[in-house]
Amino acid sequence: MFSSIKDPFLEKNELFAEWVGEKSWSYMKTFTGPTQLKMRQYILVFEGLDTFATVLLNGKQVLKSDNMFVSHRVDITASLNYGEQNEIIIHFESALLKAREIKAKYTDHKWLRWNGESARLAVRKAQYHWSWVKSPPESCEM
Repeated sequence: MFSSIKDPFLEKNELFAEWVGEKSWSYMKTFTGPTQLKMRQYILVFEGLDTFATVLLNGKQVLKSDNMFVSHRVDITASLNYGEQNEIIIHFESALLKAREIKAKYTDHKWLRWNGESARLAVRKAQYHWSWVKSPPESCEM
């Protein structure tokens, strides 16, 4: 079953779409590989993956990333099916849940922030993705 969400950039629709950040998601695409190798190198370029991502090409892990700000260039020459179908799958773990998991490991660390989710400080993800709502009640000592 599929559910749809209203445009989160309109009105207060963002409040009804927060559940999206609490789930893991996968993207899958099939494509026909090049017909010949002929002394070429095939590079898969990612200019930004949302934080915790694992990339599989034809069932083989070719990349694991945990930093949204790093671009990746992956040589996939040996992993391609030439002239045949190829399948790429990107698994994205929930950055929110992973951040909370990481934060829980470091109980002695002071997670200082003045608003929002303090676990966001544990991961390399754009701060504007965290929203301003659903801040757990915590004291913020400065």
